Amino acid sequence: MQSDEHADVIDYASIDSLWRESLDRGRLATRSVRTDVYRRFRLQCEQAVPMAYLPNARLAFWTNVYLMCMMEAMHMRIGYRSTVTDSLWLERDTFVVTQQRLTLKDIRERVRESSLIQHAVECLPTGSSNGAPFPSSLARARRVRPWYRDLFRRVVRSERHILYDPWACTLQASSWLRPLWCRLGERDATFVDYLLAYMTESLAAQVALGAPRLRVVFSDRIETWRKARPR
Repeated sequence: MQSDEHADVIDYASIDSLWRESLDRGRLATRSVRTDVYRRFRLQCEQAVPMAYLPNARLAFWTNVYLMCMMEAMHMRIGYRSTVTDSLWLERDTFVVTQQRLTLKDIRERVRESSLIQHAVECLPTGSSNGAPFPSSLARARRVRPWYRDLFRRVVRSERHILYDPWACTLQASSWLRPLWCRLGERDATFVDYLLAYMTESLAAQVALGAPRLRVVFSDRIETWRKARPR
């Protein structure tokens, strides 16, 4: 067992640079999977032994494997059309990781098993423009928990995913956050309390005032009305 709590399962320097270069204003250029850097990373993942490392290293490993395999799946499925809640998307393709054939769904489960963070899996993007955002970098053992905290904060502070309506006393949430609501006991109050720590101070104050009567509504897509610009 590796005793260094900051030691990663493999070196992510090159693949992290490739991930960063692939991001362009919130979009992912999937052609990066054709590069030698990506092929070397996948070979390393095939032979990796994450169980020989400490929990943070395992969490970072499975997180990064998921993100890069998701990129490959997106590249193979260019032109694919789906809904946010498409249950087959995560099971269509398999990847050899740690000498096993795993689907994206299997890899997400490895992330869950490696983490005590309630929202870890919900933070992971699926490639949908209405799903969780792509992280700006890959995870590392040294900072994997702050990495997840910052990613979830981006989700909660975006009106594309969480929208508070004080007049209707409603908190609208993206449908892919429903599994988190279920794990928190299917109670609106518990779910809202969990989100409060990730909201801006002003929004958290508003939500806290309406919390006793607040209800949560899940939607595939959250639409907001905007005032027309003066002519």
